[in-house]
Amino acid sequence: MQARTDTDEDVRRLAYFLWEKAGRPNGKEHHFWAEASREIEGELKSKDAPNGVERRSVAR
Repeated sequence: MQARTDTDEDVRRLAYFLWEKAGRPNGKEHHFWAEASREIEGELKSKDAPNGVERRSVAR
């Protein structure tokens, strides 16, 4: 079993929000979790950037 990280709750809430916004499609839980995780991780990385420098990620 993996240890929970501090961001798990934020990812869970965002994933649920995105899932509801998309009309609650069945079988897409991994898609919404991954999308939320990328967004939360991107926010954390941008906070670590030097002042005045914005980090951006490119959708793949």
